[in-house]
Amino acid sequence: MTPPPYVLSQGVLAAIGNALSHAFAIRIGASHEASNPHHEARPCLPSVRQRSKAQRPSEGHARTIVEGRWGMCEFTGKCANIIQSWNPAVLGLLDSLPYDEEVVVWGRRWIVKTSTLGERHGYGIYACDDIIVEDSTSCRREGPTLFPYGGPIYKRKHWNMILRQHPEWKTFALEMDTFAGSTRRHSDVRVIDGNPIRFGNIAGFINSTVRTRPKRRANCEWVFVEGPPPAPYGETYHEDHCLVLATRTIRSGDELFTHYEWN
Repeated sequence: MTPPPYVLSQGVLAAIGNALSHAFAIRIGASHEASNPHHEARPCLPSVRQRSKAQRPSEGHARTIVEGRWGMCEFTGKCANIIQSWNPAVLGLLDSLPYDEEVVVWGRRWIVKTSTLGERHGYGIYACDDIIVEDSTSCRREGPTLFPYGGPIYKRKHWNMILRQHPEWKTFALEMDTFAGSTRRHSDVRVIDGNPIRFGNIAGFINSTVRTRPKRRANCEWVFVEGPPPAPYGETYHEDHCLVLATRTIRSGDELFTHYEWN
């Protein structure tokens, strides 16, 4: 017995026709886009992550040029973002220090001129007033405050990066966290860039007593202080800092000396 022929329903035929029509239309549309050079494709918008990545400056291409002690220095890469600008006025210091002229810093008169050690040592800082230190305070770090040691502060690891690009940048740097009891890792020890040429840091003109002939006696020292400096300077500067204190009586005309190693 022969089975009856299979007949598709009208609904199935309609579905097949619609599918074929849709596929044919897509094919025609793709061919039209390829042959039409003026076709404007819909832009593909980047994701939020892609946009934020594109907007970040590349450290490898960062570049900044700043004035150093021996001329202009160009810093690139991460160093270009590490180098800080600093305003001496926030610590009551002067923008620039004239030579052979009296200046007033923290209420006292000083003059910067050739050191008594000789011209090869450069300049020194001299008192223009008597500064009396009582014998009972000379050994307790309670002598009169002279002025701060100012400049931008870097972590040791960042400071080393700066010196690798420009070794001459290290003039008059002072480590803050070398006092007894400091728990900072060596890479995180803070370093003050106290170059007086760049930052008006008068303390940078204090010469060392090390290897002096005839031997000079120290009459001041640098002391680490946690928190802001005394009023009114603490109103504009809120960080830890270093102060220069007198350790014995300083007479008008005396040059300041302290003990530190240098190379």
